[in-house]
Amino acid sequence: MKKMISLVLALMMLMGILAVPAMAEETKPVGSLSSLVMSEEEDQALGVSIRRPLLKLLGLRGVFIPEAEGILPDGPKPRRHYDSLNALLMALQSGEVGDIKLPYYTARYLCSTNTGLKIREEYYPEKATGVAEWALSILSDGYSFMMKEDNTELRDAFDTQIAAMKDDGTLQKLIDEHIIKAAESGKPVAVDFEQFEGDPIRIGVTGDLPPMDYVAADGSFAGFNTAVLAEIGKRLQKNIQLVQVENVGRALALSEGVVDVVFWTRALSEKMVDGRVANRGISDEELEKKRGERREALTEEEKVILDEGTRPDEETKAKMAFRDRPSNTIITRPYFSDITVRVRLK
Repeated sequence: MKKMISLVLALMMLMGILAVPAMAEETKPVGSLSSLVMSEEEDQALGVSIRRPLLKLLGLRGVFIPEAEGILPDGPKPRRHYDSLNALLMALQSGEVGDIKLPYYTARYLCSTNTGLKIREEYYPEKATGVAEWALSILSDGYSFMMKEDNTELRDAFDTQIAAMKDDGTLQKLIDEHIIKAAESGKPVAVDFEQFEGDPIRIGVTGDLPPMDYVAADGSFAGFNTAVLAEIGKRLQKNIQLVQVENVGRALALSEGVVDVVFWTRALSEKMVDGRVANRGISDEELEKKRGERREALTEEEKVILDEGTRPDEETKAKMAFRDRPSNTIITRPYFSDITVRVRLK
């Protein structure tokens, strides 16, 4: 996978000498990896109604700052989905899209391996407190493992180990080594799996989101998700068998029984899940009071910005909650969260 990405990036640099944009960069569509459940039109609609106002708020709070003047470019842009990272990168170089949207740490990884790419936003998550933390929790994607809806026993076993890894600091160590360090160096860390007796848990791997999900040129698996699975397997005393599948083929591989688990699946962020758990049993009146208190913490300018967005209907809220999860599936609690950023050619 690394060899393939490097080849695509090298080709991009070569083609850059000859490429002539067909239209102004700011009017081109935005490219992203295909979702399992959300169409390009639905993706764009959510950007207008929910994401855009929250991004403006984060810009005012100094959390997420675009490179250009102003908070965001005027007007929504059409979305264009691609089935693989290589196809997405080629679309950027060919001029089909002006920007591509990627998780922040994947964007950092690609920019560290190719000087011809740049991230279009400055991101300071440590500044996200109060209302800004709430906005960031909505915009961020949580990464979860996905199973068939009747496989609750395996989901619960994974949840128990994810919680234990958070509590004992193991998960943060894996984040530091396999996400933060790897994103800066452009060198994913190899992962070894311990072997145990019994049937394996078969995991669908795309290798298409380094440093989260990664397959090296020699076919070996690396990346953060792989490291998390190795740790879960060790704690459960279960063999982990990784099976490479296409990005858009994840759900089919799961439904047809080719694999028992699929990652990566984007769902609600960790803080969103924690907030929903904390709000269980709270009356509608108490929830409305919380919303009122949150609004009172806004400046007048921020209130105007949030009022620009349309209040999502139940169908839209359901799409935000499910994000990349098909029906008839269940997911684990999130084990990492990240926000998407825009990447373009320098």
